[in-house]
Amino acid sequence: MVQYRFSLKVQGGNNEDYSYFLDLNTNQENAPEQVFTPQIKENIRLNLQNQSLCAIKDNHLIQIINTWIQDIKEGYRDSSLTLNLPLLIEAGIDELNEQGNQELPTLVNPDLSDIEPMFGMLPPLNFY
Repeated sequence: MVQYRFSLKVQGGNNEDYSYFLDLNTNQENAPEQVFTPQIKENIRLNLQNQSLCAIKDNHLIQIINTWIQDIKEGYRDSSLTLNLPLLIEAGIDELNEQGNQELPTLVNPDLSDIEPMFGMLPPLNFY
């Protein structure tokens, strides 16, 4: 079996690459499309998301898989792709459904019984 490596780089990131490895036999090398089952694709997505902390949407996953298939067909054992990916925390903000605390706070009436002027005199009540 031959080990194939895919490296994902995040554009604008810290120049770190995130890798996923596959071991392929000769038959799988000749027909790499058959290797990428929905389960393998989802495993690739989850693994790279956990490493990079970036959201990999379906269109990004398709780019990754197509690049890797093309490189395997051409005989490359190392493939890489640089994508502009949003952070996982940013990607999930659209799905946030938080109504917040809707209860009105209880009002506290202040105690005005001991308030007195400390100096001077009160202003006159007639203004003419």
